[in-house]
Amino acid sequence: MLTELKLENFRNFSGTGLSFHADSVIFQGANGQGKTSLLESIFFLANLRSFRTSQTREIRKIGSQSFRLGVNIRRHGTWNTRLDLEAGAVRSLRIDGVSISRASEFTGRIKTIAFLPDDPLIINGPSVLRRRFFDMFICMLDREYFTALQQYSSALKSRNFILKNRNLNRDILFSYDTLLAASGQRIVALRLKYAALLSDAMRLILAEIRPELADFKIRMRHVSETAERESFLKKLESDFAKDAQKGFTSFGPHLDDFEFICDGKLLRLYGSRGQCRMASLCLKLAELEIVKNASSSGVEDTVVLVDDATGDLDEKSKFSFLSKIADAGQIFYAFTELPNEDFFRDSQIFKVENGTTRVTGS
Repeated sequence: MLTELKLENFRNFSGTGLSFHADSVIFQGANGQGKTSLLESIFFLANLRSFRTSQTREIRKIGSQSFRLGVNIRRHGTWNTRLDLEAGAVRSLRIDGVSISRASEFTGRIKTIAFLPDDPLIINGPSVLRRRFFDMFICMLDREYFTALQQYSSALKSRNFILKNRNLNRDILFSYDTLLAASGQRIVALRLKYAALLSDAMRLILAEIRPELADFKIRMRHVSETAERESFLKKLESDFAKDAQKGFTSFGPHLDDFEFICDGKLLRLYGSRGQCRMASLCLKLAELEIVKNASSSGVEDTVVLVDDATGDLDEKSKFSFLSKIADAGQIFYAFTELPNEDFFRDSQIFKVENGTTRVTGS
């Protein structure tokens, strides 16, 4: 799917261009050389955000004012698309050389599933990581969710600014309350829908890979009033005095959480390191399965990114994992040492050293 990738002033890459001709691509090198940054650049082009930081300024090469990324996408061997972005003081986006003003028109051109060393934190880490995962997952599949999330975030920021500065004009606040209730209710409904889909898909995958973990479900924790627009509005009104005193909106989708439950116990509190690792791996495999089913072209429309995410898996689990991702449109791996499994026999291999790359295989 991806035939060319260019980076300029991105992380430790001053200026790099790579050409791809294989469905499986390996970036190999020691830690800290830039392997993960190459995966991150693809993810950023797909989602306009990083899987490592929420601060875009941290992505720029030190001493640079902006960074640039570009990628060529070949779809089904018949036509090509070019995506380019520059991010600095302002952000510019282009598709096939045409400037794009709305992020929603740019994202989703590449559907990415990233398997990362820190994935277990989605299971047992802070709630913000779980919300972030679900937001990115649903945005990839549902434009309505993307729009609702943008509207909600903007209205929440404005409402909190008013509350914090004690400029309590109720008419102005009500206008933001109306936006919060409308967009927030839609966010909750879609989160419940996709959490149920992920829960069912994970249960099937766990039953195959780790039957002892098959008694599994995802439960969304949210304020019940947010499920309907009118009750959301009434809750905002009844909590106004409390919010005014605190200086921020004290409930809503921005504070929701997701619980991963196995054998009736929260993995976040009672799961072992191995159980949380396996649950996070199956979560991403379930994400891949759902994205495949949602696409008219199936899994061929997806790009899978794997950053040393199989190191602590036993041989059976590793084989199951590699088998399940093998039919993705394209897979990019980052390894410190080259693997010897047959899965990688036809891979294109790049050696990564100190922000530079060179082809060493296929």
